[in-house]
Amino acid sequence: MTHRKGTYIALIDYDSWGDRITTGFPMHFENDEAYVLETDENGYWITSGVPIKNMCSLDDADIFECMKQSNTCLSQNNTGTNFRLIHLNLIYGQSFSSIYRPSFTYKYLKDFSIPFQEGKPARDFYEDLPISTPNEYSNLLRQIEIILDDLDSIFKVIAPHKKQSSVYGHAIRNVIMLACTELDSRMQHILINNSIKPSGKYFQMTDYYKLKDSLRLDEYSLSFYRYGDLEVYSPFSTWEKNKELFWYKAYNKVKHNREDKYIDAKLYNAINAVMALCIIAIAQYGYRNDLWNERIGKIIKVEKEPIWDLKDFYLARSDKRDYIHFSFPDDTEHESNKEILAKEVLSLIKKPHSKKENIIGKLDELKEMIENESSNEADEMLGTIKTK
Repeated sequence: MTHRKGTYIALIDYDSWGDRITTGFPMHFENDEAYVLETDENGYWITSGVPIKNMCSLDDADIFECMKQSNTCLSQNNTGTNFRLIHLNLIYGQSFSSIYRPSFTYKYLKDFSIPFQEGKPARDFYEDLPISTPNEYSNLLRQIEIILDDLDSIFKVIAPHKKQSSVYGHAIRNVIMLACTELDSRMQHILINNSIKPSGKYFQMTDYYKLKDSLRLDEYSLSFYRYGDLEVYSPFSTWEKNKELFWYKAYNKVKHNREDKYIDAKLYNAINAVMALCIIAIAQYGYRNDLWNERIGKIIKVEKEPIWDLKDFYLARSDKRDYIHFSFPDDTEHESNKEILAKEVLSLIKKPHSKKENIIGKLDELKEMIENESSNEADEMLGTIKTK
């Protein structure tokens, strides 16, 4: 293998003490040299000894032999089968801005043991990076606490049971408003921190959709510890491109048209909005930390979360932490979104019983979507629709 560069995790299956164990430790390749990364007694990453030369031109088996010579653990045990190198997506000390990934830490690498489940590290192996913005994180958790307190007050009047999911009211509407407003803020924050601009004048749900795959939002499921009669909630599981989530759609309805859409302020929509906010917090910071456990972890239970490949892990270091932007796919589909919305407007116009306020609302959405284009083109498109 040639031109090997970056940070790798070395996996070795070896027979020792009668058991077959999968082990792992990190390596970092720079040009034609490799550094075996180890830890000191305090659990901090260090770069061991003199770099091993000419590694890029060697195959995995030869690299393994070189590593055995430089690593006491490997040289003293009966090692030898199924050696492979896993190339990490990021190098030693890098992490994406405002995006969670599990981290390799001293806890497991000190004895070179990684528990696997279906070919991927088990959830018990996950550890989180230290919180780099503790004040910001604390404020977010405080906001979630306030919203959960409001929801708990509702449950003192309305029994927390799935049969009550269609109950609606003013206090429930307020929970929806608070949760979704904070959710908007957090999603915008992640996109801005990764240098992503809105497709129109303002961020919309079509922009937030970019976060679904990168944060793997649809793979999270949460429940309440206190309320066993409620369901397990996966608020992002049905999210599809160009389709609004039902609870977020309800938020827009009760925000813009409270009197006519008051019935959409349902308890089920409120709970999903709150759980969605909790998922965004986890997808940004993780939940294996003292602040989460103290404030939210006693109320919210993580039933399901993404199972990460080894290549996705962050490899932490104590002396350096570089934040880089996540490479979101280029999104050029807002053009087709305009066409879809324009067709919706035309469809409403053609229906004999369409409400005028609904048509105006859709027209306003379309105008906002194309405001980033020339005013002549925008006026021409709107004029065409209105004449039809």
